[in-house]
Amino acid sequence: MKDPVQHHFANFWIRSLAYLLDTFVLQFLQTIVIIPFVASLGIPFVDTPFDIEAYGAVDDTFIIDFTEWVVQAKPIILAGFITQTLYFSLLESSHFQASLGKMALGIKVINKQGDRLTFLAALIRNAGKFLSGTLLMGGYIMAAFTGKKQALHDIIAGAYLIRPARD
Repeated sequence: MKDPVQHHFANFWIRSLAYLLDTFVLQFLQTIVIIPFVASLGIPFVDTPFDIEAYGAVDDTFIIDFTEWVVQAKPIILAGFITQTLYFSLLESSHFQASLGKMALGIKVINKQGDRLTFLAALIRNAGKFLSGTLLMGGYIMAAFTGKKQALHDIIAGAYLIRPARD
């Protein structure tokens, strides 16, 4: 890795704060761009969230209703997944080397050589977040415990999140 003395690995909490900031950006994109775009295509989707509190138990009725809701919501769920994956992948493989949330906090994404990620590596990293989110977010939580503060999706893509050293 280039100049390891010049960098500190971004810890779990600063990464989480960056993701929270990105969530606001993504929600804005979803509300202003994606939902109207999907609607303009004439694709039906659910415009109300699933009301889990309306059910007393997880029974057959709940399973049937939830399954119907997911089927109806598929276009918007898919559009959201694609938007999020492209948002992170395009920005993290760009000359910025960071999403807007990461930029705001001075975090950059680098590869093992200290260079920016290729688009393919960034795409693999961000698609890998699905795997990191399984099993109670264990892949994300790894970033709190690994030596170089890597989450599972970082390890898969050979990526590191760094912050410049403070003088």
